[in-house]
Amino acid sequence: MTAYVKAASVPPHLVDDRDPPAIAQLKEDHQILRALFDLVETVGDDVLFPIAGEICIRLAIHMSLEEEFLYPSLRAVIGADEIDDAIMEHQLAKRLILQIMELSGRAETLRAKIHDLGEEVIRHIDEEDRELFRHARKSAEAGKIDLVEIEIEMERRRRDLFALVGSASVKTPAFDVDLDADAIERLPQSGSEVDGEAWPELADAGATGRHSSA
Repeated sequence: MTAYVKAASVPPHLVDDRDPPAIAQLKEDHQILRALFDLVETVGDDVLFPIAGEICIRLAIHMSLEEEFLYPSLRAVIGADEIDDAIMEHQLAKRLILQIMELSGRAETLRAKIHDLGEEVIRHIDEEDRELFRHARKSAEAGKIDLVEIEIEMERRRRDLFALVGSASVKTPAFDVDLDADAIERLPQSGSEVDGEAWPELADAGATGRHSSA
């Protein structure tokens, strides 16, 4: 696996002073995910499963925030094609997440599956950093979307989702958090209330294309 953090140590991946709050928040998520995927290459088998859980939960929450708040706002101003492509890539990641959360036994199998997820996710977030977020910033500068309000809404939902899955960390990369291996299945569907019906399976969400389209 490549050194993802090193590869993303220059703009446009780094948070820029010109980035609106919502984009800065999502870029920070991207850097945490890069660090976690790199970490998998250096840790022993005894902590591999908790880190895999951390990756899956953080990634699922990140994708939920984008689908619920950012993507619907951008769909109206940049067109549906780019957003639909991003959602399809999310669906693939969700299927891989569910496969990882169901794994048991050999650590080598888990490392290989995390590697597959990392390759897909890093390619996706690199594209977002380079293209989608640039379009979002230009749309905000033109007054077409409000990325300040979107950040406020995302942060509120983020805290609710992390509370739901029991993570001790909201914004920081707490690699030593002991995560419930089944917590990912308790995440709500995009757009649903946190105390409402839970996500039964991320694979179903990916297969049926459930996402907010408001």
